[in-house]
Amino acid sequence: MQQINNLNETWLQSEVLALQGKFKEAAQNYIKNQMLDKAINLYTQLKKFSEANELIRKHGKNRNGEGPLLDPQILIK
Repeated sequence: MQQINNLNETWLQSEVLALQGKFKEAAQNYIKNQMLDKAINLYTQLKKFSEANELIRKHGKNRNGEGPLLDPQILIK
């Protein structure tokens, strides 16, 4: 139960940082707490595709285990 509370608290802290416009800090907090998908989602919603791709290059892989996943033309639609 404590682990779930910590996860919820971490998520909430990251959401508050994002609402305050501290996007980089929010993304770093998500990554620190193994929520890479949330950090990538944050940047893609802001249409900051280069930052999202950079996170993927540093912290994640696509399904083939290779480089960037995001194509701005697909995500804009």
